[in-house]
Amino acid sequence: MTDYTEICLQRLSPGSIYKLVFIGLMSAMLPLGLLMGLMAWVGFETVHWQGVPVSGPGGVVVGVLAGLWVALAFTAVMGSLMALGLWLYARFKPLHLRIRPQA
Repeated sequence: MTDYTEICLQRLSPGSIYKLVFIGLMSAMLPLGLLMGLMAWVGFETVHWQGVPVSGPGGVVVGVLAGLWVALAFTAVMGSLMALGLWLYARFKPLHLRIRPQA
């Protein structure tokens, strides 16, 4: 049985939108960057810095930093586009969300 509650929002703050996008992207890009860094450590040319492959422990560091950079850049672009889109949507009708309250 689902115990979700429906809420109706007129507007979602841009800070909340950026937070949701950043958390979602970090949970995907940071592990991906770590995986690419670990693969670089064992000899694969998966991480590059200025066109030069980085291997060893430096590859792990560069991979994680690249994952963080990608998450931040995508958050800036996609968060801004989502904020604009949701602002336009809210001009015409409210947003209905189903949430599960914290126990």
